[in-house]
Amino acid sequence: MMLGFKFRLDGLYFTTFRKPTSTSLIMSYSIPPYTTIRGLISNALGLKRDDLSVQDWIKIGLKPNSFSNRSREMAKMLKLKGTGETHQKIFPSSPMFKEFLVSPSYEIYIAGEDDKISRIYNALLQPARPLYIGASDDLADIEPSMPIEIKEVSVKEISGVIEGVHEKCLVENIPYKFIKKGKDFSLESKTVSIPQNGTILLKEEIVCWRFDGDNIWLG
Repeated sequence: MMLGFKFRLDGLYFTTFRKPTSTSLIMSYSIPPYTTIRGLISNALGLKRDDLSVQDWIKIGLKPNSFSNRSREMAKMLKLKGTGETHQKIFPSSPMFKEFLVSPSYEIYIAGEDDKISRIYNALLQPARPLYIGASDDLADIEPSMPIEIKEVSVKEISGVIEGVHEKCLVENIPYKFIKKGKDFSLESKTVSIPQNGTILLKEEIVCWRFDGDNIWLG
């Protein structure tokens, strides 16, 4: 047994989870990277920007809400220069088009030691700082459920995202965690499968965790 809880994560308007390899066109991941979720939790706890302790505290699962009906928009980004009273258009070398996810919504599952889960749950109820996903002006709405004891199970049907490449899924290489090397940081990623209808049916059983009837892979 282990303690865990889930929380609904909604982007209030538009959100972009920028792919770092995009240049002339800013593209978005379909789901929030694990680094983004840990950053949101660290922000709620009031931790410093370079404090990576949450990476060692919890495991994370993720399920998109209405993934098959997700809405995306492409916007042209304009840069202006001026005094604030008058502006002049300029043509910068930075990207001019950006992909947005419109009102994205996810179920986030976390699990860990009792004291860490309780601390995070209380922080999400009363965050130390405003919560956002994507950019700092992309405000997030959080709705946490009460922590519960979760149990390990072996099943073929998984709710939400799972590591690896699986049939009838969108496959993406998602940022997973930061690795500190001296004063520098490197980024580790995971290849995950995102189901189009919320669940994945596997050919063989795997070990996962059960949250109130949902079989969740935790990474």
